[in-house]
Amino acid sequence: MATSSLILQSYLKTLKTDEKSELRYEDKVEELLEYNSRAKGGDFLAPLSFYLAILENTDEVMLRYMSEENKQKLIRDLQVAYLLLLTQKKYEEEHQKYENIKTYAQQIKRCEELLDYLNYNQVCKEQKRAPSPEHGYASDGYPVKYLSIFLGKELAEMIVDSMDRKTKTIKESMGWFNEKRLYWVWASSLLKVILAALPDDFFNVGQATEVVKAPDPYTGTLSWALYYFRFSLNMFLLLKHTISGPWMSEREKKTPWTERFLTQWDQRKFTLLNDSIWATGNLICFFWLTGKGALGTWGDVLTLALLVFDISMAIWDYEEQKTRHNKEMLAYEEDIKKLKQLISKAEEEPGKEDEKLRIIKEYELQLQGLMRAQKESERNWDLQKVSLYAGIAYAVGLMLAFALLAAPFFPVSGPALLAITITGAVLCLAFTVIYNGVKGGMEVYKAHCSAKEAKEGYNNKLELFKLLLEKNPSLDDNEKKFLFLEIKKLRAETEYQKQMVVFQTMHLLRSVILESFIPAVVFASFVFLPLGIGFAVLGATIGVALATNLMINAAFKPAKNEVKAFNEKEYEAFCKDPDNWDKPSKSKQGFFQPKEKKPLLDTIAAKTQEKENDRIELLDDESSVPLLLSSKNTPNI
Repeated sequence: MATSSLILQSYLKTLKTDEKSELRYEDKVEELLEYNSRAKGGDFLAPLSFYLAILENTDEVMLRYMSEENKQKLIRDLQVAYLLLLTQKKYEEEHQKYENIKTYAQQIKRCEELLDYLNYNQVCKEQKRAPSPEHGYASDGYPVKYLSIFLGKELAEMIVDSMDRKTKTIKESMGWFNEKRLYWVWASSLLKVILAALPDDFFNVGQATEVVKAPDPYTGTLSWALYYFRFSLNMFLLLKHTISGPWMSEREKKTPWTERFLTQWDQRKFTLLNDSIWATGNLICFFWLTGKGALGTWGDVLTLALLVFDISMAIWDYEEQKTRHNKEMLAYEEDIKKLKQLISKAEEEPGKEDEKLRIIKEYELQLQGLMRAQKESERNWDLQKVSLYAGIAYAVGLMLAFALLAAPFFPVSGPALLAITITGAVLCLAFTVIYNGVKGGMEVYKAHCSAKEAKEGYNNKLELFKLLLEKNPSLDDNEKKFLFLEIKKLRAETEYQKQMVVFQTMHLLRSVILESFIPAVVFASFVFLPLGIGFAVLGATIGVALATNLMINAAFKPAKNEVKAFNEKEYEAFCKDPDNWDKPSKSKQGFFQPKEKKPLLDTIAAKTQEKENDRIELLDDESSVPLLLSSKNTPNI
């Protein structure tokens, strides 16, 4: 299902409504689910992710100074976000996916609060009455909180969320553990090749060889057990949503089983194929195709074939994602073209001017929403494309490196064979470390792009503020304050993303350094040191790894600043000097001129003198004599 079509349908479903109640949206949710089902679509996460960003970036303090045009635009965006949230929540409930329900409920509540605030002020303006200062958020259904009914609901949600979170945590932990296992496969392979090349009387080489080989039975068992476990889990979920049963919703039962199967297969095919084939191959290599003879050689050949299979899967994934993206872009272009034609047609048609303007304005809002979503989709594809390229490159590099490591087809022996196998082992580990570094680097790049966009937005808003003041010195105060808050928020976002770049970079450097030096630490600990001391050094290394992670989180993890309240002093400073309003004064501190601090005795003396002056003023004022009877106003001597 095209994302643009879901966005347009969401705009149409919310066109003639100002309610913000789940009960009143039930029909619209059902209609959108039916529309998506007829079009053989999946979930609603693609359009929802775009509108959730709008929801997260909306601050209540800015609404007070927002123009009516911007308020109407925000109301429509929030209405679409609200409908998509309710629909996605219902979709996941019907498919027995409950791990995100609590998050959706919180976001739905946030939407209700913002829509209630905006609609309340709009009604007050239409009725020409002042908004009540005691007005909070009074959306439909909120009065039940005074009956404490919500406590039972929240308790039930906590229990369900805890149960579902355990399943999700198991999946995440299993993926993390398997990634570390794969790293150790290539790190231990390098150690084994190097240790095998050393003479038997070289320090404690025999001891080190035994230590490195000790985890092999366990990692070998995990090599097929983890994959079979994950395969079984995904196969169970596929069959659960394919075979009719009492666990299915009525809508899911109405869908033909072939469509249900194809939908689930499309979601899980790469994981199912990868896990089933790799689990079977690793099982055969673990029990039968092992050792240094012909069976071991055939095991290397099978592993090489599995790595070629990985290349084909990576290319297949890239081509499928590329085709899907191209279809999305084509759908965006077609829907944007249709909206432009509708706007032109509405401008030419005769009719009441007010009604015509209302229709054109709605079409323009839909057009702007589609164009913003299209731009966001293109940006996400650019980042995703780099990750897919990296996956293909890693698969190809690992296959070639393993061919050198195993050397099953090279008619060489002696020093030449040793050099080839060592080169292959080094490359296998190097490609793994580089690939993990690229994945971490993508997070740094995302933060860098976000910082760059925020900085550009900051500069653009600043120039707009200057231009508006130049053209109209008596600019509306609310408009100036709103621009100031936007600029302040973009400034804070820029600083936050810059700090995130530093934070992610520190974690990336830590990860690359640890993964690069772990084989060297293991080698030095068990070759040159006694066994007990070697384990102590290895334990200390693990402790350093954990400590550095905690230190980086404590020292570099940024906190996101929110615009909590309007600051008049900052606003006045901004109006006087928009370019330097938030820059610290350079005259008071610097490298050669440290910031001066008043001595403690001077500070105490100044406070004492201030209190004495207040006492003298009170004595001069007859009306303040009773105040002297209060111990609170008696100066300390």
